[in-house]
Amino acid sequence: MRHRHNKLLEINTGAKSKPVFLRQLLTNLVRNGKITTTSKRAKVLKSYADSFFADLVSNTAAYDAKDARRENIRLVKSEILSEPEGKKVMDTFLPKFIESGKKSWFITTFKMWYRVGDGAEKVMLKIA
Repeated sequence: MRHRHNKLLEINTGAKSKPVFLRQLLTNLVRNGKITTTSKRAKVLKSYADSFFADLVSNTAAYDAKDARRENIRLVKSEILSEPEGKKVMDTFLPKFIESGKKSWFITTFKMWYRVGDGAEKVMLKIA
């Protein structure tokens, strides 16, 4: 049976497991501010990154300042693979999202042309 199974959210990561691969993509997205990938991987990464940033924003609203910062640091350490990118999330992206009042749609997608080698559709993801 096919209960609650979405084929669009499946990605073939080869030897790497899906969570590690998504964490690598998220870290690269935070490092560069934008990333170009295939459309299927972009859909998966967009949902993963949006839920990550939404959790950070909701933690800030749910707890007082000290506890929210501690919870957000714990969440960033569990998802972002390197320390400079984690600091970038906490110092630049999170205050910007809280100030703007956003609760979703943290990542925007732009369709690009097709990849030269195999003709796969390219999509650019950018942190809004």
